[in-house]
Amino acid sequence: MARNTGARGRVCRRLGVALSNITAKDPDKDPVLRRPYPPGQHGATARPSVSDYGQRLREKQKLKLYYGLLEAQCRKAFLEARRSPGNTGTVLLQLLEHRLDVVVLRAGLATSIRQARQFVRHGYLLVNGRRTNIGSFRVKVGSEVRFSPAHRELPIVKECFERMKGRQVPGYLEVLDGGAGVRCVREPERDEIPVTLNVAFIVEFYAQRV
Repeated sequence: MARNTGARGRVCRRLGVALSNITAKDPDKDPVLRRPYPPGQHGATARPSVSDYGQRLREKQKLKLYYGLLEAQCRKAFLEARRSPGNTGTVLLQLLEHRLDVVVLRAGLATSIRQARQFVRHGYLLVNGRRTNIGSFRVKVGSEVRFSPAHRELPIVKECFERMKGRQVPGYLEVLDGGAGVRCVREPERDEIPVTLNVAFIVEFYAQRV
């Protein structure tokens, strides 16, 4: 399975996205916040102008960074959103928020999208009682996501349970049994989705190319 395993710090600095918005790192130690300029020898002094195309490309790259997507996955999600009723940009984000790995991240069961995807790929999670190891699996409204009994005693899973107890999850998710799992109760609203993006630019970028 193709996946992006490159360093995220340089990408975050290039796109102007704080690394602590992607992972659970301490903002005080965030390298992107300490050096809020692009990487490279002239990153701190260069002030390049950005074309309209460059602005739209940047927003699309930020979307891929937030959700850990490859280009083909991002394009496929856009095409599905365009075929669906409603605002294409909002529908695109809603589709991505229903991915199993993203639900695990939003619920606080993982500290980053990469860790969430690893939990899923290793078979730690059950969706409505069935083991699911596909990160892009669509979690429908009403579905429950829990750690499997065989993995609940692992130290890293116990840390997740402790982290869930004091965490505020988005309104479209409901914590189950004091942090043992989560249920998707409705579609997310745009202001509940914690990504800073100009979604209209992303729609415009793909609309000209697919």
